[in-house]
Amino acid sequence: MNGKVVILGAGAVGTTVATYLKRHTCHEVTVFSSDTHTAYSQCGIPFVLEGVIHDFPDLIVRPLDAFVDMGIDLHLETTVKRIDANSQKVISDAGIFEYDHLVIATGSLPFVPPIDGKELDGVFTLHTLSDGMKINSSINDASRVLIIGAGGIGTELAGSLAVRGITVTMVEALPQVLPLTIDPDMALLVQQHLNSLGVLVVTGAHVNSINGKQHVRSVSVQGDTVPTGIVPSDVVIVATGLKPLSGIARDAGYKIGITGGIVTDEHLRVSADGGILDNVYAGGECAEVKEFVTCSPFISRLGSAARRMARVIGENIAGQDAVYPPTLSPNVVVVGEVTAGSVGITSHTATLNDISVVCGISEGRTRAGYFPGGSQINAKLIFSNRRLVGAQVVAREGVKERIDALSLAIRMGATVDDLLEWETAYAPSVSMIIDPVTFAADDAKMKMDGLA
Repeated sequence: MNGKVVILGAGAVGTTVATYLKRHTCHEVTVFSSDTHTAYSQCGIPFVLEGVIHDFPDLIVRPLDAFVDMGIDLHLETTVKRIDANSQKVISDAGIFEYDHLVIATGSLPFVPPIDGKELDGVFTLHTLSDGMKINSSINDASRVLIIGAGGIGTELAGSLAVRGITVTMVEALPQVLPLTIDPDMALLVQQHLNSLGVLVVTGAHVNSINGKQHVRSVSVQGDTVPTGIVPSDVVIVATGLKPLSGIARDAGYKIGITGGIVTDEHLRVSADGGILDNVYAGGECAEVKEFVTCSPFISRLGSAARRMARVIGENIAGQDAVYPPTLSPNVVVVGEVTAGSVGITSHTATLNDISVVCGISEGRTRAGYFPGGSQINAKLIFSNRRLVGAQVVAREGVKERIDALSLAIRMGATVDDLLEWETAYAPSVSMIIDPVTFAADDAKMKMDGLA
């Protein structure tokens, strides 16, 4: 196959599609990115700030030369001004480029609330490698850092900086940490761990203003946990969420969904004027897909999902018939020494979608009680009509493996009875004889049968 493919974005989707096409087709591939770096791990940035990873260049998965050697025409620090959908051209700072296939993988931008003082020196967002470098050069062991937002980015960052010995305050408007991924009872375990690391977690509170003349000096917080209402701060990191970078697609006439993402079909093709376009695709954080349990419009923020989307897009451009199914987006967040994992829906999501659920919970150990090094593990399973629709695990070890297994269980339609028959491996150094997840299933079944 021989044609011109233009890719907007050089993140996990864009670079993966580009390398796939150069390996498997004869397409000419041009990639545009406004970023200064490409092919790096965003998820690794908190670990550089913590000191676990030596330096930011260590996060670069594939250097620029590697793309050049493959014959990919990669343009960094380049702005794409618009897409001319009628003539199939992309207009950019680097010139005008024709395409036979277009891939929109523009990602997302940090959402920054309209807070007074957000323009002061010392106020940052954390989204790119350059952001991480700027934050790192602005903090030291004596810094007082305030993080606005207790989602995945905020909590991971709070844990990393606290382990480093930095004074950290985290302010969240909602009543719990990790409000989009786990239930309040599981979130409390994460918050308690943050407190043990010295992080002051302020939930149910709002930041009224960031104060200072040129540089940040303090933050005004409205909430009972801060009696004076003022938190002295040298650095403020805004981690209040992300918004899809879909404006260029909107301007080109492509359909945008209620999430703000570009609407895609099961092949990740976009639509315009009520019809699907066979040669234009979208993937990653700018693309709206379907969530598995509710079938609601959904944007996955995960790098693993981005890689799967990229493979589907690449195969379709290469002439295959690849499908991206509704997503579960299993998720883990590492906060200090604790990992919080989730998959499927939360109790709050169930309520929003009018789904009746029964929850089973358990507390166990990650190893046999007599084996050294074990720690507490908490599991929560969420069932609807006896089928598993959500799962959450919080522990110091063994979280990812359980979430991966429970993700498959949800996709396969496993019931509470199936989970009670689930055979799990045992060795005293890695597990209890009966896995704590089984006890959570037993708790749910007893509630369903009116025995608890």
